[in-house]
Amino acid sequence: MAVWAKSWNRAVRSCIAAALIGTLTWTGCSKQSASSEQSGGTPQGTQTKLDQPAAPAVRPQHEQEDAPAGTTADLQTKQDSFVQATRGGDDPPAHSNPPPDITVSGKPVYKIYKEVLALWDTISFATPDGKPIHYSAIVETDFGTIEIALRPDLAPNHVRNFVALARAGYYDGLFFDRICHEETEVEPGKTQVFDSIEAGCPLGNGDPGNGSIGYWLKPEFPPAEAKVTHEPGTVGACRGVEEDSAACRFYITLCEAPYLDGHFTVFGKVTRGLEVARTIAKQPTREDEDVAGSLRPDRPIKIKKVTIQTSVEETGR
Repeated sequence: MAVWAKSWNRAVRSCIAAALIGTLTWTGCSKQSASSEQSGGTPQGTQTKLDQPAAPAVRPQHEQEDAPAGTTADLQTKQDSFVQATRGGDDPPAHSNPPPDITVSGKPVYKIYKEVLALWDTISFATPDGKPIHYSAIVETDFGTIEIALRPDLAPNHVRNFVALARAGYYDGLFFDRICHEETEVEPGKTQVFDSIEAGCPLGNGDPGNGSIGYWLKPEFPPAEAKVTHEPGTVGACRGVEEDSAACRFYITLCEAPYLDGHFTVFGKVTRGLEVARTIAKQPTREDEDVAGSLRPDRPIKIKKVTIQTSVEETGR
C-alpha cells in the first residue's frame, strides 16, 4: 500500500503511513492490464458503467436516528442499504480505473456486482431476538489457511461487502497481489519498518486505480470507546486518497502501525494463520516494480477459496 499518497502522507504525521497508503493511492501511472503471468492472460475489457439502484427518496426514520452511531452496539445493528453504504459508478473517485469486464480468475464482473446487490440485505449481524451473529472468513492460500474474525461492530458495511463478495465467489482464484516492506526514518536516528500484504484486486496486479467492480465504500471509523488500533493481524480496506474509495481490496498488517488509525477502515483481525501471512510477505518480489515500498510477488500467490462461517452468540449464560 506504499504508492498512494506521498503528498497525503504529510497530513498523516508519518512517512510510514504513506507506505500503507502507497498501493492504495494514485501515483499518476494508470496501469490497466495485468501481466500475463499473474493474470493468466485474461484480456482487459472496457466495462461500461454498472447500474446502481436508485437511492431511496426518504431515508427511514430509524436509520436517520441510528446514523450518528456512537457505540459499537450501534454499529453492530446498523443496516444501511447498498446505496447508503456506497459511492456509485456514476461518481468514481479521482484516478480510479473503470471496472474490468472479467476478473483475472475469469469471473464476469457484472455478475459478481449483481450478486453483491442481491446478497447485501440478506446479511444480518443479529438474530431476530437480538443475539449477535459472529462472522469469520477462512482464506485458503497457496501457503496455508488464514482465519479472520470479521468485526461488524466496527465496520458493518465493510464486513457486509466482504461477506457478499466472498459468497459470490469473487475472491476465489484471485491473488495476494502486493507485499509492502518499507523502512523509513521517522526522526533523526530513528527508523520504523512497515510490513503488510494486500489482496483482492480484480486484475490481480494491485496497481493504483484498480480494485473496484463498479462501486466504492464510504469510510467507517469506530467510536473512541472501541479502542481499535493497527497491530499485527489487523485487516482493513485498501483505499485511495479519498476516504470513500475503498472497494474490494484488503490488507493485513504484520507489525504495529498506530499511525494508520483513523485513516483506514478496520473490519477484521487474523485469529489463526498469521504465520501464513508472514510467509507470504517473505516471498520473492519483482524489484523492478517497486512503488514506494510496495512490491508485486515474483510468482502469483493464489487465494484458492474464501469461505464465510457464522455462529450465534448465546447470551444469558
